[in-house]
Amino acid sequence: MRAAIEVAEANRTPFGAALSMGDEIFVAAANQTKELSDPTAHAEIMAIRKLAEHLKRTDLSGFTLYTTCEPCPMCMSAAIWAKVDVLFYGCSIPDIRVFTNQIDMRAEKLNTKSFHRVAIQGNVLKSECINLLKKFY
Repeated sequence: MRAAIEVAEANRTPFGAALSMGDEIFVAAANQTKELSDPTAHAEIMAIRKLAEHLKRTDLSGFTLYTTCEPCPMCMSAAIWAKVDVLFYGCSIPDIRVFTNQIDMRAEKLNTKSFHRVAIQGNVLKSECINLLKKFY
């Protein structure tokens, strides 16, 4: 989670993500929607794209995704399609909605309706992740 927080701070956004296997961080990425004029350039999507391109495959089984904020439905769907094994997030969608607009569908709800189940754990370093929202909104 520290890598996700650090990449978010370095890019002046509350949204950061990192993908690891074991103790090794393979990629980290921040939200780049404004920089790229791309509404899909969320941190999780950017990290998944970077790792898939690096590995030359779309199946990211065995990887863990860390994200400062609970993934929106688009990002959670990407994690499912990529077959990420585990997801750790900092603050929840209800936490995010205090600061900015967010689609009100929790990652776990989408996960239960999917062909691939991602193990999800929230509230990891939650206060630090909420501080990112406070800092950048």
